[in-house]
Amino acid sequence: MISLEKNGLSIEKSLLLCFLGSKDTGKTMKQWIKRQVPPDLLPKVQTVIGSSKKLIFKTVQKVVHPSPKNTIDKVYIAIPSSAKQQAEEIKHRCGFYIPHLPVETVIMKDPKTLPSRLAFAHEPVLVIGEEQLQPSWIYSYRKGVFNLDYLLNPDEGYVWHQLINLVSDTIDNDITESKKRFVKRVKSLQQESLDKCYVFGTGPSLEKAINRDWSDGYRVVCNTIVRDQELWNHINPHFIVAGDTIYHFGFTQFAKAFRQDLAKRLDESQAMFIYPAVFHNLVKREFKDFSDRLIPIPINSHNKRIHTDLTGHFYLPDLGNILPLVLLPVACTMSKKVGLFGFDGRAPDDKLFWRNSNKHTYLEYMPDLQKAHPSFFNHHLSKSDKNKYVKSVHGDILDEKLIDAERDGWQFIMLHKSWTPTFQKRYISK
Repeated sequence: MISLEKNGLSIEKSLLLCFLGSKDTGKTMKQWIKRQVPPDLLPKVQTVIGSSKKLIFKTVQKVVHPSPKNTIDKVYIAIPSSAKQQAEEIKHRCGFYIPHLPVETVIMKDPKTLPSRLAFAHEPVLVIGEEQLQPSWIYSYRKGVFNLDYLLNPDEGYVWHQLINLVSDTIDNDITESKKRFVKRVKSLQQESLDKCYVFGTGPSLEKAINRDWSDGYRVVCNTIVRDQELWNHINPHFIVAGDTIYHFGFTQFAKAFRQDLAKRLDESQAMFIYPAVFHNLVKREFKDFSDRLIPIPINSHNKRIHTDLTGHFYLPDLGNILPLVLLPVACTMSKKVGLFGFDGRAPDDKLFWRNSNKHTYLEYMPDLQKAHPSFFNHHLSKSDKNKYVKSVHGDILDEKLIDAERDGWQFIMLHKSWTPTFQKRYISK
C-alpha cells in the first residue's frame, strides 16, 4: 500500500500503477493491451481506458484533497535540491507575472518524480528540466504543470502567459468587445477610400521613412518604432501591433521599455494596439487607460492564411513572426495593395537574427534580455546556419502564403531593397 491515507481511506499501489502508472508500467500495459485486443476494437478500448484513467485520477484527487477550491490561491515551484538558485530566479519572475499569488518552493527528493501531494494538487506547479517528470499522467489528467526552465526551454517566455491565463478570469467577453471595436474602426477608416496599406518593420531602412509622405494609404507599424516619437507622429499610424513573448510582453527592462514607450505613443495618438490574445491579461493590467483601444485577437492553429478578412474571421494565423502573424492579416483586411517598408532582412555581417534600426530598438537592454532567456537565443540562433531564423519566418512558407494571396488578387510591393529573397523578388524600383 502507498501512503495516501485520508479520512480512513487507503489506495492500493497496484491500482494506481495499473491505471495511472509509471512510465515503464504504462508502456507495459500498452503492449499487453495491443496483444490482447483485436486491431479493429483497439481505438474504442483505448478511449474507454483513457476515460477510466481520468475517472480514477479525479477519485484519488478527491481523497488526497477532499475540499477542492474554486479559486487558485497559491503556486508551487517543484525543483531538485541542486537547482535552488534557479528556483529563486523563477520565484522572482513570479513577482512580475503573477504578483497576486504566494509561491511555495518544494524540494523534490527524486529529481525526476513529482511528490504525490503536488501530483494531485489543484494549484499550478512550476517545474524545470528537458524531460517530463514522473508520474507521466500528470500532464494528461491535471491542469497546470508549467515548464519555466529558462536554461533549457526556449518557449518558457510563452509558458508564463499560459500560467497567467490559467490563474486569471476568462477573456471571452473582452475578445467579443475587441472584435466590435476593430470592425467599427475598420469601417470608419475605409470611408477614406485609400487604395493601399503600408506596413512597417524595424530594419535599418525604417530611419528613411521620415523622408516621404505616407498619407495616401492606411498605416500599420510594429514593435519598437514606439521609441521614435518624431517618426511615429510623421507616419501617424492607424494601428500598432506587437507579438513577441520576450521582447514585448516579458519582465525584462527591454520589454518594459517597449511598453512604457507604447503607452506614451498611444497617449499622443488615436492608434489602436493589436496583439495575440494570449498576452491580453498582462496588457489589460498595464494599459487600463487605453482599454477602448486594445485589440486582442486569438490565434487559430488551423488558420494559415495571411489574407483572411479579420472583420469576419477574427483569428490570427499561426505563422512565423510579427509580419505574417499580425501585420499582413491587418493590412490585407484594409486593402488589396500592400506596401512593405523597413524589412531589410539579414545582411551577411549582421548579429543575432538581423539588424534593427538603431533608433528603433533598445540596444542597451539586449544583454539583459539574452541573459534572462538563454535557451530562446540558443535555440533560434544557429552557429552553422546564421539565416536559420530568417528562413523559418520569412522563407518558403511566407513566400507560399504571399503567392496564395496574390492568386486571390492581393499585391505586395517591397519599397526598398532587402536581403530576404521573399521580399527582394517583390521589390519595385522607382
